Amino acid sequence: MAQRRFPTRTSLLAAALLAPLAPLAATSAAQPASPHPTPAAATDTATTTDHPAPWTDRVQIQSGPAGALKRMHAPDVALRIVTPDDSEALTPKGLALLFSGNEPDYFQRNNLPGSIIEGQASPAITLMPNVAKALVGGYFRYAPDALPAQTSILRFSADTWALVHQGNTRKDPLYRLNHSSTIEQRRADGTLAEIISCNDSDNRATLEAWQADDYARLKAAAQMITMKCIEKLVKRIPAMYPRPLAAEDVSAYADGAAPPARVRVYAALGRTTTLYTDAACREDYRDRIDVKYNNAGDKGVLGIPVTETLRSKENERFSMLSYQEYEVPGGKPLIFEARFDASSRVYCDGKLSGQFVARPGQDYEVEFEVADKICRLHIRQVHTDGSVTPQQARPTPTICEGTRAPVRIEPRQDMQVLLFTPGKLQIQDASQNSAPQQLSDDANANAALQQVLQQASSTPGTRLCIVTPGSTYSSPLRDALWNRVLESPQALPSLWLEAAAVTPSHSAAAGAQVDLATAMTHCKAIPIKEFAAQ
Repeated sequence: MAQRRFPTRTSLLAAALLAPLAPLAATSAAQPASPHPTPAAATDTATTTDHPAPWTDRVQIQSGPAGALKRMHAPDVALRIVTPDDSEALTPKGLALLFSGNEPDYFQRNNLPGSIIEGQASPAITLMPNVAKALVGGYFRYAPDALPAQTSILRFSADTWALVHQGNTRKDPLYRLNHSSTIEQRRADGTLAEIISCNDSDNRATLEAWQADDYARLKAAAQMITMKCIEKLVKRIPAMYPRPLAAEDVSAYADGAAPPARVRVYAALGRTTTLYTDAACREDYRDRIDVKYNNAGDKGVLGIPVTETLRSKENERFSMLSYQEYEVPGGKPLIFEARFDASSRVYCDGKLSGQFVARPGQDYEVEFEVADKICRLHIRQVHTDGSVTPQQARPTPTICEGTRAPVRIEPRQDMQVLLFTPGKLQIQDASQNSAPQQLSDDANANAALQQVLQQASSTPGTRLCIVTPGSTYSSPLRDALWNRVLESPQALPSLWLEAAAVTPSHSAAAGAQVDLATAMTHCKAIPIKEFAAQ
């Protein structure tokens, strides 16, 4: 099954990274290859050798044989050719398994020692590392803020690079090119952070065709294999070396306490969706929650608006609706991962995982969907009317820097002050110097009030500070506002105050009216955490 790819700037990456790869691949293939590890942090040209790029101190590119040894031969750092002659040392029974019957034992045949051609190195030894240097250098020129603070290693490990005789008899002329290698990202302490596997075994020709013109066909195949493998690396580079994560500046909130966000996570039998809160990466988070079919149910429902997805799941026949809703820190990064349980014996091809910053006061829903043999992880913003829009998420970082994800400042949402006085309602945005909006406190102004509230609720995080003459005060707009807040408590976090509590104590008097400037000053001094859903 294939996973849904999270949106990345692929067009820019392609322009910045892939353009130089083809000529470099051709140049590298034409040069004699050495089956020895390439020096760490080697550079592309003589010019950069004198002035190495800064990234080479942080990301070291190496190559060498794979760690696990084969039973009959070492990993292929150079070409291995397996002919029928290599089976002569086998017993008659072993020979029969390899070269007779309708189903020859190609697994055993592929692992015969064969003959080593030292001049034809595996593409994982020289070609892939050289192309990767151009790729990584181009990526950090495109995204210099992605340069990691800690050292890491990208290691290309050669496993299989062999021409293996096909067929049941010695007269069969075809040889298949088998290739397998891995790209490993390792942390500064040597532990594995990410691994990319590259496998190819569908190219066949006669041995004479493979060897003609100094192995020209083999070199062309090596270039194609390299480009396919590097394409996988291109897709994973943003997760291996992520750019700073955009987040909201919560320091602007009183006491740094931003309103929480809410998340609805759907569950299904045999699947698990994991939520990491305040998560810089998989190893650096505040809470981990595994949402499964048998631990979700209808408990923990917080009142996130009903969406089309929820309605459709409620109407599914022979299926029990199962989901959970959670409050999560607003303005902090979230990570979601989805997978099949091991007992289901089904899996998705690749990782279903993404990271984004939950906006204060915003609602989300997360759905792990499998349709047409494709795995998808849907993350959506949920609006107050139940409509949804896709939430942009980036690939989850594979390496943690040991600190919380850095932030780029984005404007935070602010507060509206609503001041009721007999016969009048004044509305002022606390973050602007514009003139206040004034409404007559009668039923004819209800449409104008609802429009103001709709605009406030469509901007997640906006809170209402409402000042009335007293706790028993009633009026057409006050009652309409009260009902609207009760309908959408999370979309309109509010705080209701009496005028006597807002007026300075030394000037307070029974029935004293409060002016708008005093109300704004008082409301701004109140910590945001006091603006809870009513």
